[in-house]
Amino acid sequence: MVNFVQGALGLIVLLVVVGGLLFIYYSRTNAVEKTGYGSLIMLALVSLMIPAFWIMESSNQAVARSDQFEGSVKRGMVVYANNCMDQCYGIDDHGHLVMVTYNGYSIQALNKLLDPDLNRIISAGVYNPQAPHQPANPASVPRSDQYNGGLLSNDVSDLQNFIRSADSSYLKTNGYPLRNGFDDLPAYLQAQNPAQYDAAVTFAKNGQFGVLDTSYVDKKSITLKIVDTGSNGVSCASKMGCFTPTNVEVKVGTTITWVNNSTMAHTVTAITGQDLAKPTPAPQIFDSQPQFQAGLIPPGQSFSYTVTEAAYNLDPTNHRVIYFCRIHPDMLAQLVIVK
Repeated sequence: MVNFVQGALGLIVLLVVVGGLLFIYYSRTNAVEKTGYGSLIMLALVSLMIPAFWIMESSNQAVARSDQFEGSVKRGMVVYANNCMDQCYGIDDHGHLVMVTYNGYSIQALNKLLDPDLNRIISAGVYNPQAPHQPANPASVPRSDQYNGGLLSNDVSDLQNFIRSADSSYLKTNGYPLRNGFDDLPAYLQAQNPAQYDAAVTFAKNGQFGVLDTSYVDKKSITLKIVDTGSNGVSCASKMGCFTPTNVEVKVGTTITWVNNSTMAHTVTAITGQDLAKPTPAPQIFDSQPQFQAGLIPPGQSFSYTVTEAAYNLDPTNHRVIYFCRIHPDMLAQLVIVK
């Protein structure tokens, strides 16, 4: 925009000067004067062409610089996807990135740093000591070849530009297009690495369970609900409803009753594995489907289950059972089981 205005002003000045000199030239009859004014016209044209060419060259350089930055951001996205896979980001039900980090730092925090500090974090593999999730093996944190890592100098530069693309003020200051490179990551993963895409979906869904409710742990029988979104102020991740509360600690031997207070029919079905993008039912743990003629818990009815050792051992690390509705698989909740 600035270059366009400069060019327009330069053209106006050129027309005014040349027009004035031509008027003087043709208003004179003396050959010597005509020759002199003709020379002045030529000098004026040459003088004004120089800044015009400079403006054009500056504009070309700005376009080339912008193209180089966009190309670097795209390469940085690939570097990020290949090196930041352990709880770096989630993908929500709308295909948007959530909980995005790099080396345990939020992208917003990284973009508050000066370039040398951001470069150091990327190059040296500095992991945020305050991050809730710490890498099991510090040597696995990506770092540049200067620090015995696998990132080349171009990778570091591209990754830095990719992170900077999320800062609109940085883009405006440098005259770059206002395009966040992170917006392209979900589509890239879905096309190039579906397994990594599903892992990001699972990570996002795990985050939706919220704070663990321990108020039920000493009770021999408890009642949970299936509700429509918005019922009694309950906000559901799924438009079809949700289980509430979504994250409950219970003991082996506790009897749980789910009451369907929703306007739709649902199931209460345990899943196996950690893939929440495509849940796999675990009916051997619990599943309401066989107990109802249509396979669904009708509105106003309930399903009961007593927590078993098998449920405790389903996830030997975290001792949790995640469950869902078979016909609304984005309805998810979890039980954390203790003895």
